[in-house]
Parts: sequence; structure tokens; C-alpha cells
Amino acid sequence: MERRWVWPENLPLFFLSLENRVKETLHKAFWDRLKKQISASPPDYTQAIQLLQEIKEALLLLLLPQNSQLRSQIEGVLDLELIRQEAEHGKELEYSKADAFITCSIT
Repeated sequence: MERRWVWPENLPLFFLSLENRVKETLHKAFWDRLKKQISASPPDYTQAIQLLQEIKEALLLLLLPQNSQLRSQIEGVLDLELIRQEAEHGKELEYSKADAFITCSIT
């Protein structure tokens, strides 16, 4: 008689639950690390700038080719070279302008 292995019914739920816990843990670790870096003395903006880079790239990918004015606005507000230079010279990053722009662009 041939024996077949049967996938337990509750096993997929376990894996989904595990996946969610891993996602939540990584999400929390990411934001905790970012907060710690920004709050350090002196602040370390490396991860924050990387996050802004990823946001900028995502916003630019959403644009149609004819959206040159909005593209220019994104490039101006999220001028990462300027942001890096300011961070290197000890200037505190001003998130309010970028935050307001990103929030308005997404909604």
C-alpha cells in the first residue's frame, strides 16, 4: 500500500502567521534603527538619505514622460546631493519640506 504525505491543514496558517511576525519584526527594527541614527549625537543620516533616495525613485517611476514640471519639483525638493552635503556639514535635515511634498504627491 502506497503511503502519501498529507499537508496538515493548519500548517499554512502557521507559515502565514510566521511570515507576518517576521515582517512586523523587520519593520519595527528598520524604524527603530532609523530613529536611533537620527537621534544620535551627532546624527547619522545615512539610512534616512537612502530612504529618501528610494522614495524619490518610486515617485519618479510613477510619472508619465509628459510630467516634466512635477519631475522638476521632485528633483528640487529631493535634491539628494544637496541633502548629503548639508548632512556632512552638520546641518540638521529639514524633513518638513520633503515630508509635506511626499505626502501631497502620494495622496
